[in-house]
Amino acid sequence: MALSHLIKASTEELETLNVSLQHSEQRFKSLFEQNPNLVYSVDNYGKITSVNPALKSLLGYTSEEVMSKHSLQFVASEDAEMTRDKFYQTFQGVAQTYDAHLVDKSGAKVLFTITNIPIIVNGEIIGAYGIGKSNMNQLQAEEKIAHLAYYDVLTELPNRLLFENLLNESLNNTDDKLAVMFIDLDRFKLINDSLGHQQGDHILKQVTNRIKEAIQDDAVLARFGGDEFTVLLPGLKDEKEALMLAKRVMDQLKAPIVYQNVEYFMTVGIGISIFPHDGLDLDTLMRNSYIALDRAKQQGASYIEFYTDEMTDKAFERLELESYLRRAIEKDELTLYYQPQVNLDEQKIYACEALIRWNHPKLGLVSPAEFIPLAEETGLIEEIGIWVLNEACIQTRKWQELGYDDLSISVNVSGRQFQSANFVETVRRALTTSGLSAESLHLEVTESTTLVNTDYSITMLNELRGMGIKVSIDDFGTGYSSLSYLKDFPLDILKIDQSFIRNLQENNADAAIVKAVITMCEGLNLSIVAEGIETKEQGEIIRSFGCNFAQGFFYSKPLNRDRFEKLLLSKQFPLAT
Repeated sequence: MALSHLIKASTEELETLNVSLQHSEQRFKSLFEQNPNLVYSVDNYGKITSVNPALKSLLGYTSEEVMSKHSLQFVASEDAEMTRDKFYQTFQGVAQTYDAHLVDKSGAKVLFTITNIPIIVNGEIIGAYGIGKSNMNQLQAEEKIAHLAYYDVLTELPNRLLFENLLNESLNNTDDKLAVMFIDLDRFKLINDSLGHQQGDHILKQVTNRIKEAIQDDAVLARFGGDEFTVLLPGLKDEKEALMLAKRVMDQLKAPIVYQNVEYFMTVGIGISIFPHDGLDLDTLMRNSYIALDRAKQQGASYIEFYTDEMTDKAFERLELESYLRRAIEKDELTLYYQPQVNLDEQKIYACEALIRWNHPKLGLVSPAEFIPLAEETGLIEEIGIWVLNEACIQTRKWQELGYDDLSISVNVSGRQFQSANFVETVRRALTTSGLSAESLHLEVTESTTLVNTDYSITMLNELRGMGIKVSIDDFGTGYSSLSYLKDFPLDILKIDQSFIRNLQENNADAAIVKAVITMCEGLNLSIVAEGIETKEQGEIIRSFGCNFAQGFFYSKPLNRDRFEKLLLSKQFPLAT
């Protein structure tokens, strides 16, 4: 009787063990076959004994084409010795992780991060498992973002950074004359306002091609920003050469630009400064050529002006504007507008950006683009920045007390303000005075602002984030766009500049760049906000790319305090409809 019980118990234990083994085998098989990474095993001689289906999609081979072949046969020659050494270390019982190029079926080299793990059975090493993760998507994303550092996306021309580098290099390596030109399209804003930015960009591309035809290889053409271009003409023998080049540009634009069967007549203003007569350094030459451009624009369409010392009108205007600006805060002429930032998944406002406006009784509504640079230059930006920060925090706390507990506020920080030694204390005081929590405050800085002094900036950002404040990089893609910048700086949020959103279609270059940025940010654990969403399609596309936060006219224009509060109460989405 006891024997039969023993046999029955043993049988049941064997059946349970068998089921457990089957489950383990199924789990291992699922992990092996469904893994998107390359998974394989080799024996002690390095011959491949198993490989998962990902081999086909990653390298193009079928399992039959690689089984029983030596694994080093599929390693690029320059990495073969290193890979052999890594296998040797693995067979000594030490797992190894390394980067190596594998050769796909077409002969192309593909970079993988490979981890080798020894296979140990009964205390003996009988081979090794390998797991290979392709780095190609990451590398392609990095290459696309790195391209942003020096070239304009829309026109493929050198951008401002590259132009200034080239100009500095020319100034350091020659005593010959050279010319710096600013070219500005006349009334291009009217085209953007009437047709929209997408159509405006198509016309801008055609204008760019015309200017390139005029300049050819004689000079360096760059897109400085918006509808402004810069030209560097080195090796100048006579100022007439610069004048002739400027006239060629104007001649190329005499024929109308045709877009969608409509003719557009484009004219430009051109300002020119000459080294060494008009300046010995980059800043002086650029400033003086821009002053000359401003004089040309005052004359009307299609004017060329060389800089002269008598061009003081703009300086007087700026002095007058500075005088008014110094009294703007005490006269209560400054106000804040608020533009919603929306969560696309939850379809609601989660934050807003505070945007300053100046309504002067004589000058009317003065553009921030006009008075903010002046405030930076004169030092008034610190006083204005403190006012904006305090006002934004106080108002946001009031909205939170009305029931919008999760509402956050984004405040732009100028370069001079950020570099101020008292900046962190100013922020801390604004939070204390308003009662706003640090977690509800987002501070937006630009790439160029933080790169003035990287060590100081990193210390400053760490201190702000240590308080609970979120740090956002504004207008990403318009500055240095350095990969090391994103990796090294303590950041929370990246705002993709609207210039990449404007022409967003699923298969165009802008879409590829936006995808690359999102891919990079996912790896760096950064949140993404897409700026400048103007259409439903743009919102849907960026959401399909994995970006769930957006801002733009499609949802709402910047609103004054009362209108924004009404918008919060309405809870409609999209907000602008």
